[in-house]
Amino acid sequence: MKMLWDILKPDPAAVRRLTSDLAIDPLIAAILVNRQITSIEAAKAFLTPSLGDIKPPGVIKDIERAAERLIQALLANEKILIFGDYDVDGVTATALLLDFLRAVGGRVSHYIPHRRKEGYGLQTRHIRQRILPRGYRLVITVDCGISSYEAVQIAAAEGIDVIITDHHLPSARLPEAIAVINPKRDDCTAGLEHLAGVGMAFYLVIELRRQLRTRGFWQGRPEPNLKQFCDLVALGTIADMVPLVEENRAFICAGLQTMKARPGIKALMDISRITANRVESDDVAFRLAPRLNAAGRVAHANLALRLLTTGNPHRATRMARTLDRLNTRRQDMEKDIIDQIRQRFEAQPDILERRALVMADRNWHEGVLGIVAARLTREHTRPVILLAHNGSKARGSARSIPGIDLYRLLTSCETHLEHFGGHSMAAGLTLPVNRLRAFEKQLLVRLAEQTRPEDYRQHLTLDAEITFDQITPHLLDQLESLQPFGQATPEPLFLARDIVVESHRVVGGHHRQMTLRSRNQATTSGYHAIQFNIQPDQKPLTGYKRLALHLRWNRWNGSKRPQLMIAATDPETPTFKAGG
Repeated sequence: MKMLWDILKPDPAAVRRLTSDLAIDPLIAAILVNRQITSIEAAKAFLTPSLGDIKPPGVIKDIERAAERLIQALLANEKILIFGDYDVDGVTATALLLDFLRAVGGRVSHYIPHRRKEGYGLQTRHIRQRILPRGYRLVITVDCGISSYEAVQIAAAEGIDVIITDHHLPSARLPEAIAVINPKRDDCTAGLEHLAGVGMAFYLVIELRRQLRTRGFWQGRPEPNLKQFCDLVALGTIADMVPLVEENRAFICAGLQTMKARPGIKALMDISRITANRVESDDVAFRLAPRLNAAGRVAHANLALRLLTTGNPHRATRMARTLDRLNTRRQDMEKDIIDQIRQRFEAQPDILERRALVMADRNWHEGVLGIVAARLTREHTRPVILLAHNGSKARGSARSIPGIDLYRLLTSCETHLEHFGGHSMAAGLTLPVNRLRAFEKQLLVRLAEQTRPEDYRQHLTLDAEITFDQITPHLLDQLESLQPFGQATPEPLFLARDIVVESHRVVGGHHRQMTLRSRNQATTSGYHAIQFNIQPDQKPLTGYKRLALHLRWNRWNGSKRPQLMIAATDPETPTFKAGG
């Protein structure tokens, strides 16, 4: 089936109201309404996010109790362990707590498990083999722990307190920790479900600083400015692909302004060729985050943590170069797995007729399976589960599509699973190799029961139709005010019709630069455009009936010009869908 293009039609009255009251371009107002932002107050908060407007930490269940226990540990000089996850969200959360607790004199260490050798989360062996023998009395989990029932139980029996900070979906049963800070627990009404794990850790720091202030802790010593930690919060939040709304927008806007101040991030920006004074969310998502993630995927996440916490620029440069090499290795691994999977499709084309793709191999590297699954999900518009097995266990990653709740789907098949966790769009899972076939069979049965063929049809959602004479510097400036772009706040996508290709050339082997002009506007000058990831041997058309495109400033050497980013070409006749 061909992709459906849905052009949103926002409520005209709401668009007029925002246009008039905020003095913004009608296209910007339409985009806001398309994202369910219809009141003046909500629009102002969206366009000018501020740390001063975030919800107070006290609304979060158990956070006051957690901060009280932390202060007790600080005053008694207890040994504290931060137990983190190996992705960017977990590493930035670990770095944030380490930096803050060290700044207040805490006797604090960290531990991040090895992805392949140990797997995800706090486990019983961590309590018995590492935490108990080293005399830790308090453990704080970040970006994990919500399903560590047995480990928390054993810790409590040994007199070790556990504070859980997590944002993954909990089950009805919570671990018996002294505090479980998770905005998704049923009895937490904070309205902070959009936060990443690093966001939850940041809220704990906010509450800890507040309680220390009430106790007079800061008399005679400098009180930390928490804005300095927003670079870490921005990194982890963007990398974890949580909705970039409300508090997340405030954290990111503050963090993007201060990223160059941290030696490790500055070194990573240099190695990633981020030279512009303006750091954008795309720079984090597609340049910084993959390199940081490469450590945990193909080596150990401790390298990424050391980079983020070092104050030595020369050491940071060396570590950034190592991460860059690991990222190249990670890309090679992904390409190899993709090639193998495509060979399977060629040999067994019926696989692509299934409502989910479930594949396993003993030679695959578990650390890169999530990225490969995400790519296959985009290409084939169906859930994808990829597993690496070594011996009797298979472990891997799953990704889904809008409308199919992956976590609920796995829950319906949990009799075959030893462990799983995640959310509606992404999850990790472990199961016995001898249950693979039964698991796949039940999964496909559940999908047949719960979904229809049209659920697997690709959709492209466009914000508005635009003519080239509407592309002005004023509009491009206002489009930038909608950043950061990401989950729940996608970059605006526009429809343009009857476009002439004046010139074109292939750059970088797989990208096409073009100069485009509107056929119906003879006075319109040509616009620079680029289309990524093309087939280089495919000749371009002399024109397009329809284009889907993003509008951006292209900055280079202190100058800027409008640039059209081509997302798709020549669809079916667009359908029209009410929005706002």
